[in-house]
Amino acid sequence: MSRRRHPLALALAVVLTFLGTAAARAQAAPGSPRRQIEPLLAEMTRAANAHDTDRFLATYLHDSTLVMVFNGSVVTGYDSVRALQLRWWNNGRSDVVYRMQGPARFTVLGTGAVVVTHGLHAQRTDSSGVLRQSELAVMSVWQKRPEGWRIVAVHESTNGR
Repeated sequence: MSRRRHPLALALAVVLTFLGTAAARAQAAPGSPRRQIEPLLAEMTRAANAHDTDRFLATYLHDSTLVMVFNGSVVTGYDSVRALQLRWWNNGRSDVVYRMQGPARFTVLGTGAVVVTHGLHAQRTDSSGVLRQSELAVMSVWQKRPEGWRIVAVHESTNGR
């Protein structure tokens, strides 16, 4: 009986491996959401390190339906998110430096909708001159719109060390 199970288990393993490889190839394909969004994430990181709020928020949905959750607080609307980001970066005078922690994870929800999850390391000098480091977890919901991929909802949390 165990001999019959072994070929079946082997066949199942081959099928699962094939399906996993096919899914990975689909996500890496030139027209895939991953390939389209990765350069946008890289540009967002460059903009964040330049403390350029408008450039950073370029891929955010620019209307009142945008939702941001940060450490338990809910912020709605592009204007409110922009005002908060300007405050966090001291109107562009912050010295915070961000670094991606590993590769981003992409979960395709359907045609035109993707959840992107990634970690960030942040380092800044606080008002008393002490160097502070923190880790952030970011999950954003991207929607394909006529103007391109846009973040329609984002959740960030930090350990705030």
